[in-house]
Amino acid sequence: MTVYTVSMIIGIAGTIGSGKGTVVEYLKAKGFSHYSSSAILKDMIREQGLLETRENLSHLADELMTKFPGGILHFSHLYAEQNDDENYILEALHRVNEATYVRSIGGLILGIDADIQIRYERISKRNEGQKDKVTFEQFVIDADREDEGLTGSGPNIREVVKMADYTISNNGTLEELHVQIEEILEKIKSR
Repeated sequence: MTVYTVSMIIGIAGTIGSGKGTVVEYLKAKGFSHYSSSAILKDMIREQGLLETRENLSHLADELMTKFPGGILHFSHLYAEQNDDENYILEALHRVNEATYVRSIGGLILGIDADIQIRYERISKRNEGQKDKVTFEQFVIDADREDEGLTGSGPNIREVVKMADYTISNNGTLEELHVQIEEILEKIKSR
């Protein structure tokens, strides 16, 4: 496995259950540092004594977006700078202004998507707390709200994925996903 030494900031945008975490793990193995918006938001939610539901996480992210450039990504970028990281991942972009922020700091956007049934099966298997303990019907509602921007403000993952510099369709095997990532890294490296 090749480790890349070209300085790269990659903002990950993907629909719920599309495989963002799997892409992140692969990139981490290649030497990238990882800054998770979700992890930072969960810490803040716990400090407020709230449940870690998608809705609560989304509301907090909206609030931070009004206070800081890049919202929660502002904190992730600051941590990366404090750690002198050159190659790092900002995960996950849910809003157009987050994507704009990533570009403003010299980063690029990697979009990830998969069919909705595959995505639901993935979140059911991973079971990352309260946010993944949902029926398929609730998952579709959550996906519509976040992926399609049905709230009118806040998350609109599909729009962010449309802005992506590179896009992965993750409906296949893990090996096929790794091939797609490698092809994208080579394109970035040769820019």
